[in-house]
Amino acid sequence: MKHLKTASSTFILIPAFAFFSAQAHAEYKCDAPQHRLDRIACEKAAQGPQELRQFIQRMRPIESLLFSDYVSESQAQAWAQDKSNRAPAAAPVRTAISSSENPGA
Repeated sequence: MKHLKTASSTFILIPAFAFFSAQAHAEYKCDAPQHRLDRIACEKAAQGPQELRQFIQRMRPIESLLFSDYVSESQAQAWAQDKSNRAPAAAPVRTAISSSENPGA
């Protein structure tokens, strides 16, 4: 009985590992885009992450596209570096003035 439990858990774990390892190494479709949507997605990826994300969201009802299929690891690193180089803009600080402080308002 003990061997049966071990064997059944092994059969469950092997497909799970295969599933996660396949997701970790997504196919990079921009090396040789075979479909029109792939070519467009690669063009959008060349423009930037926001453009690619918007294209994928617009295509969602038509085709199931994955963001990771159109971004190489070097491109993702470049985007991350670019994002870290941009300093966030300082937002102006506004204070609320109560009516007791400004009686004429």
